[in-house]
Amino acid sequence: ESDLLIAECLREGVWRGLDGAGLASCLSALVYSSRRDDGAPARMPGGPTGAALVETERLWSALSDRERDRRLAPTPEPDLGLAWAVHRWARGHRLDAVLSDGDLAAGDFVRWCKQIIDLLGQIQQAAGEDGDNPRLARTAREAVDHMRRGVVAYSSIS
Repeated sequence: ESDLLIAECLREGVWRGLDGAGLASCLSALVYSSRRDDGAPARMPGGPTGAALVETERLWSALSDRERDRRLAPTPEPDLGLAWAVHRWARGHRLDAVLSDGDLAAGDFVRWCKQIIDLLGQIQQAAGEDGDNPRLARTAREAVDHMRRGVVAYSSIS
């Protein structure tokens, strides 16, 4: 649903220079959809990751305006509700510590992580290690390695 926004972020270099945890955190905003709107502001990582999340939201807003002007189906708004937890998970924090920061069930968190890992794989292919942005491709691969651990890795075993 967010393919056009992802393409714009890649074209604009929004995620260039992020580490794996930062990239995973930014992508979480594009796949996650909170179950309820409790009005509480989402906790966000700071530094380059926070700046990239803000820029991702800015690009979404501009895209949303263009879609509305052309009466196209809207791209879903980025949801920052999982960004902090994913950032911490990709940094190596324990699952219980990550889950205690928010109102997340372990099964839901694992499901979202698997979707982020899938998107990271797509970003890796799109950037291409021998293509236009080999650094971003390496960062995406690094992020997958950091995300696919513990219960997330275990849940992928058939």
